[in-house]
Amino acid sequence: FAGPPPASGASRLGAIFILTIMIIPTITAVTRDVLLAIPNNQREASMALGSTRWETIWKVLLPYGLSGILGAVLLGLGRALGETMAVTMVIGNRPEIAISFFAPASTMASVIANEFSEASSELYVQVLVEIGLVLLVVTMLVNILARLLVWRVGSASAAAGH
Repeated sequence: FAGPPPASGASRLGAIFILTIMIIPTITAVTRDVLLAIPNNQREASMALGSTRWETIWKVLLPYGLSGILGAVLLGLGRALGETMAVTMVIGNRPEIAISFFAPASTMASVIANEFSEASSELYVQVLVEIGLVLLVVTMLVNILARLLVWRVGSASAAAGH
C-alpha cells in the first residue's frame, strides 16, 4: 500500500474490488444451492441428538457440503481468471511491475485485449499468441488443481460415511 493512490483510480486494488464484487454472487448462489441440497434427515438427525443450530451447521452441514462449497469457490476463481474487460478498464494497463496495490498494472488478458488489434509485425502477433498460450496453461493448471481438490474432498467425505 505504499504511495498515494493515482488520481485516475486505475490500480490493482480497483481491479481486486471489481473482481470481488463480480465473483461473490456466484460463490454465494452456488453455496446456497449446495446447502439446500443436503437432505433434511441430516439436519433432523443432528438436532434429535441434541445439537444446537450452530453445531448442526459447523459439524454436519459444512462437512457434508464441503466439496460443493469448494467447487463454488473454484468456480468463482475461474470466473475471476476469465474476466478480461472489467479488469482491463480499471487496472491501468501499465507494463511495469510495482510493489504497491495502488499502482497501475496489467494482466496477461488485458495485454492481449489491448494490443492485439495494434500488432503490426509477425513477431508482435506471435508474442501475443504466446501470452495467450501461457494464460491457457495457467487456467488449465488451476482447473486440474480444482478438480483434484474437489475429488479429494468428495472422496474423503464419502469415506467418512456422508
